[in-house]
Amino acid sequence: MTTLPLRRALLWWLLACALGGALLGYFALRDLQERFLQDSSIAHRLLSQKTVQHDAVLTTLAQLDNAPPTARLLAGLQPALPQLAAIGRLRADHWQGEAAMPAGLPTAVQQAQRQQRPQLLAADRQRYWLVDGSGWSLLIDARRLLGDGDWPPALGRISLALPGGELALLARQPTPAPWGWPLGIDKTLAAASQPFAFHSRRILTPAEWPWGRWLALATVLALLLAVLRARLQARRQRRQAEEQARLANLNRLGTLGEMAAGIAHELNQPLTAILANVRAAERMLDDEDERATVRQALQTSAAQARRAADIVGRLRAMVTQPGGGGSAVLDPQPLLDSLLTLRHDELAARKIALSWHNASPDARVQAEAVALEQILHNLVQNAADALGSRGGHIRLQGEALGKRYWLTVSDDGPGIAPEVLPRLFQPFFTTRAGGMGLGLSLSETLAHGMHGQLTAANLPAGGACFTLSLPLATENHA
Repeated sequence: MTTLPLRRALLWWLLACALGGALLGYFALRDLQERFLQDSSIAHRLLSQKTVQHDAVLTTLAQLDNAPPTARLLAGLQPALPQLAAIGRLRADHWQGEAAMPAGLPTAVQQAQRQQRPQLLAADRQRYWLVDGSGWSLLIDARRLLGDGDWPPALGRISLALPGGELALLARQPTPAPWGWPLGIDKTLAAASQPFAFHSRRILTPAEWPWGRWLALATVLALLLAVLRARLQARRQRRQAEEQARLANLNRLGTLGEMAAGIAHELNQPLTAILANVRAAERMLDDEDERATVRQALQTSAAQARRAADIVGRLRAMVTQPGGGGSAVLDPQPLLDSLLTLRHDELAARKIALSWHNASPDARVQAEAVALEQILHNLVQNAADALGSRGGHIRLQGEALGKRYWLTVSDDGPGIAPEVLPRLFQPFFTTRAGGMGLGLSLSETLAHGMHGQLTAANLPAGGACFTLSLPLATENHA
């Protein structure tokens, strides 16, 4: 991804806001639901405790032999139990109490005696009688079971199913309920004599939704996308600058190519003349006492001159004829033997050993002789420059693996700096003072022209290793 268009950034922002908002909403809803369930359980427990107290009061009254008047009992109990509206007693068909005797009381007393637990009689919609087998009865006003300050904060509506009908004990949310997310819980009070159905309901209205967290999330996501878009834009501009620099280098290479064509034309004839003169000198010195030494030196000079002429000729062919030159089936061994012969004395004088090992002597490669020779000379020269005056060992090795032939040139020098390695094959990049930075770039170009590949790496034990892979020759190429 090189850049992030504004429209796409907005779409990503909306999608991220939707997903993040859904996640925040889920956790907020779960938190509110847990609080609602906890507060509903608290309210259920408080109401259950209140109703269980009624049974305890009736049990205590039944054990009194000389009970005081009901008015005095009521006055003593109401401070602790404000829900008590009246106390009465049916004894020998005689009713004593602050309120009128409820209808059906004698029958309720008999049922309480048979079932051995208090019975319920409806007084009206909000009140009910709790009748014991002993004849004692309590008139309970359900609206006073809990005070206004006793209700937990996360509740909306609480109702009990009393003998006289459904009674709303708490109505913090109006009816009909507002629009939103509904919550609810249904239980039964824990008192065996008053197993009223307990209903808790609440609507999570839009006012309770996590608008603040949603806004914060949207802001953070917008900032992150803005930073990402800015970084991508900066990266795109940086790549554009690098591409412009690369194009500038290509232009420089084009100019260099035109110049090289002229140089190749001018130098080809002098090099040819040098080659002819050296061969003539070789023939004229046949009678001298040191003719063997002179002959060897002249042969080496001739080989170097011939190689220079081939390189210059190929350079002109590359400039004037794209794809110039021609590949052929080559035996790497003679090329490497020639390289060892040409460079041995020079490298030995610098205390540098040069060795060659061909692990696949029968292998043949499809390549261009001059180009392959030029690549190997460049790699050996770079290795020698890396070793410097301290000397060392340059190892060349060839091996056929699969459908490729692998040539490696390694040394035991200091290796390649990590920050230099990625730029090693860039044109005009060099770490040597006075270097042009074209040797490795040209070698890579020559390798590609032969359908090969040139790579560089550092050896684990130290030193650098350059690997040239070339296609093996096939019958079709032969």
